[in-house]
Parts: sequence; structure tokens; C-alpha cells
Amino acid sequence: MVIFISAYSKDKELRIRLLAVDLLKELKNSYTYKELSKLLNIQESLLCRYVNGNTIPSEVHSKEILDKIRNEEFLIKFFYNKISFREDGYIDTSSLLFYPNMLKMLIEIYYQKYLGRKEISKIATIAVNGIPFATLTAEALAKPLIIMKKHKDSIHLEYLDENLKESEGIVTSIYLRKDYINRDDKVLLIDDVIRTGTTIHVAYKLLSKGGADVVGAITIAAVGKEWIKHANTINIYPIFRL
Repeated sequence: MVIFISAYSKDKELRIRLLAVDLLKELKNSYTYKELSKLLNIQESLLCRYVNGNTIPSEVHSKEILDKIRNEEFLIKFFYNKISFREDGYIDTSSLLFYPNMLKMLIEIYYQKYLGRKEISKIATIAVNGIPFATLTAEALAKPLIIMKKHKDSIHLEYLDENLKESEGIVTSIYLRKDYINRDDKVLLIDDVIRTGTTIHVAYKLLSKGGADVVGAITIAAVGKEWIKHANTINIYPIFRL
């Protein structure tokens, strides 16, 4: 399986070095050079040259930068402060997407931690809020992405469907193209925020109807404890519990 940060080798040296620069640019959006210098133990003047593209860090220096940033405790603390809690109860995770390389690292850490021993052939999500996170996950794990939708794209395509009860008296149909799934698939579900777990449960049923094996679900955030009732059906791993 190809992982976002894989074993270092000669042919990946330039990619690693450029990734280190991209990560520093992302961090610079939240830290001053002085703060970055203290965090990474790198001179401010050198950090400035890296971020501005005047100098590319060496392979050794790049590995040191990646190792310091690719730390679960650091990434959790960093991203938790990017989640916004709105007065109407809305949990805004959109700011996390401004740090795509760091977010892919965090998602990969959780994948390896909870699902790394399980085979995965596809990533799946339900439109729309989970799409950006599922896209990053698919890129990080180098797997195809399946998107389940609340509408059919064409009357000439075959679909599987399941009902989703969104609120009292409101039921929506969720559709999955039949040609997107087969009985050999091992699927990882991705979503942004889970509250009741209903959406993920419906996604699980829909994928299972297509014969796929849903190996688990990773969500960016979980609110409350109501979603836990679905834990007997599918293993759900929220990165943040709010």
C-alpha cells in the first residue's frame, strides 16, 4: 500500500525536500519565524529562505522537519485550535483544509493507528461536507474515492439506494452507482462531523448492499455520545471528540 509518507529512498528525495518546504509554508500561516525557530530548532534566517523558496532544505534536514511535524500530539493540538464552534451549534472544520499536507499526515496517523493492518481498496463518503476530507484521505492512501449522493447523476446509470432520515418527517434517498462498488472491495468511510451516526450508518448499509466490506470509518470530529450506538455495526474513529 502506498502511504503519504512512505519509506525514504533516493528516488523520493526531491519529493521529501519539497514536502518539507510546503509544510513550513503551512506552518508559517499560524506561527511567526521566531515561534517556528523555537518549535523546529532551526535558525529564523534559514526558515525564511526555506519558506520564500530561496533555499531547499537538504534531505537530512527535510527528514528532521517531517519527523517533528509528523507528531500526533502536535498535530492534534494544532488542528483542535482550528475548529470553530458556532452559536447555532454548527461545528466548522473548514479551516483545517487550509493545511492539506499537515491534515493528510494526521489522517494517515489515525489510519495506521486503527486500521493499518486492514486491507483497503477504496475510500467512500457522502456528499457534501465530507468530500474535501475524503479527497485528502484518498490522495494520502493512494486509493480511489467513491462519493454517495442525494441525487442520481443520470437516468441511464444503475444505482443502489438507502433512505436517510434527516429530521422528523424528512426522509432523503442516498444513491451509490452500482459500477462503483463490487464484492471484493474493502472500504474506509470518511466524514467531517458525526453527531447521531445516522449518516455513517446509512452509508455503511448502502456499501454493504453493494457487497463491499466496510472496514471502518474515520471522522474529523465527533459531538456527544449518541453516535456510539452504531459502534457495534461499524468501527468509528473520530480524530477529535468535542
